[in-house]
Amino acid sequence: MAPGPNRRKVFELMTTLGQVLLAISAVAAFASIGALVWGHRLGRKEGEGLTNTGYIATFVIAGSMTLALLVLVIAFFRKDFTFLYVALNHSTDVSGLSWLYNLSGVWAGREGSLFFWAWLLSVFAAWMAYKRLDVTDALSNIGLAITNFVQIFFLIALFIETNNPFRTAVIDAAGNLTSGVEQFGNINVLAMNPLLQHWAMILHPPALFIGYAGLTIPFAYALAAVLLGDSSKKWVEIVDRTTVFSWLMLGIGIGLGSIWAYVVLGWGGFWAWDPVENASLLPWLTGVGLLHSFTVYKRREGFKMWAVMMAAVTFVLVLLGTFITRSGVIQSVHSFKPDNLSLWWFLSMMVLSLAVTAIALFGFRAKEFGSDDEFESIISKEGSYYFNNVLMLLAAILVAGMTLAPAFKGPTFNAATFDLLARPIGILYVAIMAICPLLSWNKTDPATFWSRAKWPLGGAAVLATGFLTVWATVMLPNYTPSAKRLPNLTAILPAVDHTEAVIGILVASLAIALPIYLFIDGARKRASAKGESFGSALGSIIFKARSQSGGYITHLGIGIILIGLIGSTMYVKDVQFFLKEQDGAKQSVGGYDFIFRGFSDVTLPNGDGVSKAKIDVQQGGRSLGRMTPGMTQFANRPPDQNSRLDAAVDVQLLRDLFVVFQGSDQARGLSFDVKINPMISWAWAGFLITILGAAIAMWPKKPRTLEAVPVPRKKKAARR
Repeated sequence: MAPGPNRRKVFELMTTLGQVLLAISAVAAFASIGALVWGHRLGRKEGEGLTNTGYIATFVIAGSMTLALLVLVIAFFRKDFTFLYVALNHSTDVSGLSWLYNLSGVWAGREGSLFFWAWLLSVFAAWMAYKRLDVTDALSNIGLAITNFVQIFFLIALFIETNNPFRTAVIDAAGNLTSGVEQFGNINVLAMNPLLQHWAMILHPPALFIGYAGLTIPFAYALAAVLLGDSSKKWVEIVDRTTVFSWLMLGIGIGLGSIWAYVVLGWGGFWAWDPVENASLLPWLTGVGLLHSFTVYKRREGFKMWAVMMAAVTFVLVLLGTFITRSGVIQSVHSFKPDNLSLWWFLSMMVLSLAVTAIALFGFRAKEFGSDDEFESIISKEGSYYFNNVLMLLAAILVAGMTLAPAFKGPTFNAATFDLLARPIGILYVAIMAICPLLSWNKTDPATFWSRAKWPLGGAAVLATGFLTVWATVMLPNYTPSAKRLPNLTAILPAVDHTEAVIGILVASLAIALPIYLFIDGARKRASAKGESFGSALGSIIFKARSQSGGYITHLGIGIILIGLIGSTMYVKDVQFFLKEQDGAKQSVGGYDFIFRGFSDVTLPNGDGVSKAKIDVQQGGRSLGRMTPGMTQFANRPPDQNSRLDAAVDVQLLRDLFVVFQGSDQARGLSFDVKINPMISWAWAGFLITILGAAIAMWPKKPRTLEAVPVPRKKKAARR
């Protein structure tokens, strides 16, 4: 309902306030860049006042953006439809999570998600300014100036009408929502897509955007180092923890999105190689290379060019994600309405960022940043890091090229084609990752390698025996080759799949066994040397050497993920069946018995209808419990948003039983789709372990304190 004239004037003041705060942020960003650059040119002493002004202006940007965010949050909680963005994206949910869905409306649509990203970038910039305020060295000044230059691009984008979350709505007497010449529809049927009203979708976009915004920082400081000709490891040390944190949050966002896809969309999978999904994966892949480049940079003064270029490429791929989502050049169920201005604006950002970095690095600073990038042998830690970078960069380029191919009149690649290429690359990457800790710097002696590898290989053999048994008894019986996947390879597809699965299991076994061995062996040796208990020694290894131990835990998680991916993407059984709507009706599928026990229909206060079927599940005469797959029909929603399949999932260690209710057939009864997903819980468990490892690695170390040195009394008295 439209507000009265007086209330509308008050509400319109709120939209105006939001616009003013955006303008203040833009002015402060320009002022900050000018002050920081000019202060740098004047020198540390003469330019101190200007430099400090630049830092203060950075805090002003964050403050005004935060106030603007609060204006938008308040508008969502008040359901203030004078904000066009609120009218189009408010929640209609009536559950206990409705207040959180009101909050998630802030980032549910085009305008709010871009604004939220810009706000996060302002917070990162303010954090870097706070950390370096007492130092204000040249590297910090120029790095902060470049960060605020990126901020200006986002702020200008927000002033483009289609990206502005503070546009004023117009509601006519009939309740039709209009804005200028655009006709949106009736206010009573406009709202957030109900598929987004899920706990994972409350967290998924913020986690992604934190990762996206944070990965601006390593790019800004890498470019600053190049422009200043400072090839020391200082810039890496400044941004290292922020980069790990941002990569970690990006990974969390990807994982939460996969969980949402699995439990909400009703198709039984968690990754469909959709263009928007791929867009989030790309900077995560190159981020892996960036973090490994940092390791060599800090420890060996090497991989300098790799670090700079991976920082720039990762940032450009972050922008590419925005470009794909907002430009409309690629069709995706997750993308926003096409916008030509956004297309050219973000494309120019990508080209400018990559061009400036490449010209500055290779044209003017190649000598400073290229002298220490060579290494003695490929059978070394440096060699494994090099192949890691090459593999991650090639994987990102390959996925990006295949995703963007339709925009250049090329073919549209399906998920099966992506899988065909991704599986061998992924297995090779995990193999390199698993072997790396066994290698030495510079060159690895064969005898030394064997002495380090023999026990982990023995442990891997034991694990592989168990996993191959599971493969033969749990995964293999579910295998169903599909001619629809790759019609031209139907004859050889089973052999290819099974070969990849076995090799992947062997590689994953080593990836899991090695970090476990390293922790056990390290704790045993420390306990013997220090006289500690095994548990205390293990705790010291994990929490004192956090960067290394966090890396090992991350490797362990990735090995477990690989086992989960093999089962849950290559050996899924998918069967449709029908049950008569009568108590005791029974159907056997894939070794399970499904018995109908009832059906319920409930209408919620907001008019939504929830239908649920009650099914008892048995296996070999043993009851596995009751499952209640259902369907929600949303009232007053457009055709593409009027229903949701509410899957029921029975989770066990070695498989998920995924059941979806798909409606009824008058002749055959209620229709269900059941998927048997082997080892999918291992993918989720590995994801959590990977996140834990990355969190441990990024946790800041306590600054070292020097032991107190006794001061002679005479000197102490003299000081008084």
